Amino acid sequence: MPFPTARIPDPPPPTARLRFRRWTRCDADRLAYFRLMADPAVMTFIDPTRRFASVPDIDAFLANDPPFDDHGYGFWLVEWRDTGEAIGTIGMKAKPHYGWTEFGYLFKRAFWGQGVATEAVAAVLKWADAAGVSPLYARVLPDHAASVRVLQRAGFEFVRVGPPEDDFDHVYVRHCGSGKT
Repeated sequence: MPFPTARIPDPPPPTARLRFRRWTRCDADRLAYFRLMADPAVMTFIDPTRRFASVPDIDAFLANDPPFDDHGYGFWLVEWRDTGEAIGTIGMKAKPHYGWTEFGYLFKRAFWGQGVATEAVAAVLKWADAAGVSPLYARVLPDHAASVRVLQRAGFEFVRVGPPEDDFDHVYVRHCGSGKT
């Protein structure tokens, strides 16, 4: 299956509270990514078995799975607009192993429950619709009720239970323009 290529440049425009940009290889970005991915509470909903012990571990991870691909999209760093603090990551990526373009996000624990994911998801999906990046698939653990609600409000619909080897039981899909962004 061919993957869609973005028809407009990235990143998505800022929101009232958030700004998006590409991750860089600078020390500050590497440290921010490490702090995000090293938090066991954050990783519980991404990959409960994966742990990053150091910034070099993040470097190795990013070398094998760079945040941007050849299709004009990837995972952006999300900054708190008022302070520039790196608070999370959001985006999409072609996943040949699955045959789809995957959508996902994660945020620092301090920003959970404040509507940040909903705000970021709406902005990025509006960009994806304008860019022609569709359909998007999201994998989520079924007990992560907050993310399931965010995805459903954004127009994602349950498709199927995923393969057991994935640890992700539920797969959702969203087609261009089907959201409530």
